[in-house]
Amino acid sequence: MGRRIWTQEQKLAVVLDMLKGGDSISAICHRHGVAMNQAYRWRDAFLESGRKGLQDRRNPQHRDPVREENRKLKELVGSQALIIEAQKKLAGMLAEDGSGTW
Repeated sequence: MGRRIWTQEQKLAVVLDMLKGGDSISAICHRHGVAMNQAYRWRDAFLESGRKGLQDRRNPQHRDPVREENRKLKELVGSQALIIEAQKKLAGMLAEDGSGTW
């Protein structure tokens, strides 16, 4: 079974329940299905940097669709530039040969 990926909102719900103090931390973690040590890490991150502390930092560039689209477009432009350069070289070689054939 793979790891569960928690959304920022789910993490925030756990942390806010912990900060309210109505139930024990154990009960809160059981209700949300999260390990206590993980909940404490989220709480500490939240207290340190607010909502931003709960963002998924494992691979952030793949979480932002705009950044991913930008990366794909840059790759496409790069490959197109290589194709154009190769076509220019081939056209130059054919022009030097004069025959116009391979």
